[in-house]
Amino acid sequence: MNTRILFAGVALTASLLAGAASAASHARDTFIKEQDQNGDGVVTKDEYAATRAIQFSATDADGNGTLSQAEYVNEFKARLEKKLAASDRTPEKKTEERERQMRQTDVRFHVLDSDKSGAITKAEFDYSGWRMFTHHDTNNDGAVSAADPVKDDQQD
Repeated sequence: MNTRILFAGVALTASLLAGAASAASHARDTFIKEQDQNGDGVVTKDEYAATRAIQFSATDADGNGTLSQAEYVNEFKARLEKKLAASDRTPEKKTEERERQMRQTDVRFHVLDSDKSGAITKAEFDYSGWRMFTHHDTNNDGAVSAADPVKDDQQD
């Protein structure tokens, strides 16, 4: 029983931190923009699953079916650098953001690796993603769209 409680705690923590990998995805409208493959303004479960599968495959550089810490960190760092390059922040603020985000990425990796195998499995990756999907599907209709009421923590 204690193992189940511990696993549930780790899973909850992972779900809360996982979304931070791409902080903009905490905002419903940004989530839709990032995940809407067909441009209809709606992200269905199937569409999101397809996007997550593409993301996992693209991150799994060696194709072994798991994400090593290096793969996970490198994928995030590439997205972060692109975001920082487009930012109008000062070089000092960009450096500060980069350092903070990269520290958090290491923390997220270890939380998402819930079985402590040293790699994130597809199941661990999918779990973190579905937590973000359900976070945005506030009307519980199985899709994320403008029809979902925005929570305070989903504002841009």
